Amino acid sequence: MLTDDRRWRHDAVPAAVLVAAGLAQALVVPFAPRLVGVVFVLGSTVPVAWRRIRPVEAALVSSAFWIVPTDGYPVLGFISVVLVFYALGAWPGSRAVTAAVTAWAVVVSVVGTLLGPEQPVAAVGAVLVVVAPVLAGQVVARERARNAALARLTEELDAERAHAEEAAVAAERARIAQELHDVVGHELTLISIQAEAAAMALRSAPDRAVQPVETIRECAHRTLREIRETLGVLVPVDAARPSGAGLAEVARRAEASGIANTLVTTGAPWPGPAGVWLAVNRVVTECLTNAGRHAPGSTAEISVDWRPDAVTVRASNPTGARRVVPGRGLTGMRHRAELLGGTLGWELVDGRFCVEMTLPAEPARVAR
Repeated sequence: MLTDDRRWRHDAVPAAVLVAAGLAQALVVPFAPRLVGVVFVLGSTVPVAWRRIRPVEAALVSSAFWIVPTDGYPVLGFISVVLVFYALGAWPGSRAVTAAVTAWAVVVSVVGTLLGPEQPVAAVGAVLVVVAPVLAGQVVARERARNAALARLTEELDAERAHAEEAAVAAERARIAQELHDVVGHELTLISIQAEAAAMALRSAPDRAVQPVETIRECAHRTLREIRETLGVLVPVDAARPSGAGLAEVARRAEASGIANTLVTTGAPWPGPAGVWLAVNRVVTECLTNAGRHAPGSTAEISVDWRPDAVTVRASNPTGARRVVPGRGLTGMRHRAELLGGTLGWELVDGRFCVEMTLPAEPARVAR
């Protein structure tokens, strides 16, 4: 965008050309007494130099000299009129001011024409030479403003798109982080329990350490496999659909690793969305992990109740805690439930830590 100084220097060039041509005509082929002609030329063409810096003033000053009586008109004088009043029309100022200055110029142009040697019909041309450039300038200014608005809107849309992409990336990272937490936290808890058992066995009866070490090996391999699958979570979650047998396997593995538990399933599981199955699987896994970590040696009680309209998971285990400080696991489970339109809560009841999650069935199934 040009500054006022650069714009003035740019506009001064055509103004100088028009002044030079007008003065040459006024001196060589006079259209009025020489002094009057020189004043007329200077007054009507010099304002061209600041037509874009001060369009209103330029139009008022240049048109004021049209009332000076002459026997003709500079050959290039009409170019000055077009340049000045086009700039007035393109001026992004008050429409009332533009209309008032245009009306003033029309009156002066008509009066000057009628005072000159032209026929009265020439007054029509005197009106058009003022009004047409103003209208053209307004059309161009409107298009320029519209293009600027479109450019701003495009920038806003690009920024919004970039923000949405960043949010999507952040959400995907959070999802992967939660999956890794669910997998690694559970398996490492099992490995930790078995490692303690192996260490105790090595001190007293080394031959009894074989089973815990074997369990650690299986857990480690399983963890690596599940981490690879979790990194493959970049594909839709529908790619993995846990089953009732999968829940029983989770409970069995926890039992084999030293986390005593009871798993009771009631009702007929329905083939709900994969997200529901995955949430049920992850919540059961997380509850068993928490029980092994915070209540070792106690029995975790888990129930999964399938109903036509929803599934409810309840888990509880003894605890000596007086209050619950939710960590990443509990927060992640609640977030997972909320994303599926369900609820998840926890509380301490008679010395037991209880978790309950309810997830609705898909609407199409409920309607049936």
